[in-house]
Amino acid sequence: MAIGYYFFALIGIFACVTNAEATGTDQPMFTFGGFGSLGVSHSSMRLGDYTLDSTIPKGAGLSEDWSTGNDSRIAGHLAAQFTPKVSAVLQVVSEYNAGNSYQPEVEWANVKYAFTPDAYIRVGRIALPTFLDSDNRDVGYSYVWIHPPIELYRQLAIAHSDGVDAMYRVDIGEVGNTIKAIIYGENTIERATSKSISKDMWGIFDTIEYGPTTTHVGYQKRLSASENLQTGVTGAWVRNSDLSVGVNYDPGNWFAMSEWIQRKSTTNITAMYVSGGYRVKKFTPYLTYSQNSQGSFLPGFPPPSSNSILLANRAQSTVSLGVRWDFMKNTDLKLQYDQVKLSDNSNGFLANVPTNVNLYGTTFHVISAVVDFVF
Repeated sequence: MAIGYYFFALIGIFACVTNAEATGTDQPMFTFGGFGSLGVSHSSMRLGDYTLDSTIPKGAGLSEDWSTGNDSRIAGHLAAQFTPKVSAVLQVVSEYNAGNSYQPEVEWANVKYAFTPDAYIRVGRIALPTFLDSDNRDVGYSYVWIHPPIELYRQLAIAHSDGVDAMYRVDIGEVGNTIKAIIYGENTIERATSKSISKDMWGIFDTIEYGPTTTHVGYQKRLSASENLQTGVTGAWVRNSDLSVGVNYDPGNWFAMSEWIQRKSTTNITAMYVSGGYRVKKFTPYLTYSQNSQGSFLPGFPPPSSNSILLANRAQSTVSLGVRWDFMKNTDLKLQYDQVKLSDNSNGFLANVPTNVNLYGTTFHVISAVVDFVF
């Protein structure tokens, strides 16, 4: 990570003194941009923390009355066009992480070779295109919500893979079809007390665009294991498979979208959301419902302990009501209210719940505000 960060800084300095003669075109070899979000949230739940991701060690609720960890980040994005066929991307993100800090991390770092404008292969750290908003899930300005629905997006915490992918796009009449394939990939996610390791990742993803309708389907597999950082013990490798489907209809003045995923590892879990909104000049009010099912153990994977059952069952649902205000160029302000209901036998995705505390069936409320920007 440190090598990537210093490389990013050096390339940024070099970009300032590089001119268009390097590529033989009127376009600069290097382009730099970035994005960020400044957010705060408050939860009525006092016996657990509302966190968007398992890598976030604490959040609003038990640990903090008002938390900035869920929705605050800053990122830099550097693109390089070395030749008409060879390009590279480096993206570094600083956000709250398992180390209880905002230490920058390399999110993307890959080199692309374009056979044609509609076909390429990439090598390096690449965004995993599981969902409709996977490529820009950190770019809050690119979507209407404060954050993507937690019940769906927490099902696959893997945002990128280190490996090789390929893309091919073909237009048939008014229909555009983009096929992406993860040829090989691996990933490591660090949490406060554990580390999740994935390898032998592969997948295929198809996005079809027709007028205002976008449909996205994906299927992927990988081997995964978890290492306990306190004991150094790594568990058994388990084969995972994920099937995801999403549809977005956006004719301009309004939008409606929905996504669904089925995850299979030692358990079978499904999750989904439906969302819609209407644009009134610079304001976009929206409504979302999302939920994830209880994890049921698959044949051959009996629950070894009561703790395994607890970890498998994170069932909850959320009703979200919010508004986005595009009050100035490349900047927005969002306000969102979430009503979260835990299932009758689950503590949901709450973090840091004290031992033996049972919050089953509880309903609590979260209010959040964020300013997103791109530059």
